Amino acid sequence: MAYKLFVDTNVYLDFLMQRGKNWQNAEAIFKFAEKGSIEIFTSASSVLNLMYVMSTYKLNREEIIANTYGILSYTKLVNPDNIIFEIALSSTFKDMEDAVQYYTALKIRGLIYFITSNTKDYKNALTHLKVITPGEFINEYKA
Repeated sequence: MAYKLFVDTNVYLDFLMQRGKNWQNAEAIFKFAEKGSIEIFTSASSVLNLMYVMSTYKLNREEIIANTYGILSYTKLVNPDNIIFEIALSSTFKDMEDAVQYYTALKIRGLIYFITSNTKDYKNALTHLKVITPGEFINEYKA
């Protein structure tokens, strides 16, 4: 049975833009997903945000489309609903977008980890869904 992970927007950006110290760990996670040894989920709003941010990095339309198709080839999209937004708005998360992402992830049955480059933003996460960095996941995962 494949591990199920929810991947935050910043992890995709680290990989696509080869930014920060986590980009190679992010790349490794996405390679595992391409092989089918793990399942990756994210929200549709993450993909929209990625498309926008790629344009700010001056990627052209064709590059953005190619990157987005690549992401969609190994990522399953999950959408928040009204209840998720209500829970997120009443949560103790400082950043509302992070709260929506996290509570959207909780909808996925069998989810093991929430992967993000900014674990400090998830101090108020629930204990039953562990928030870890790409590097921490790579250290724990045995493909």
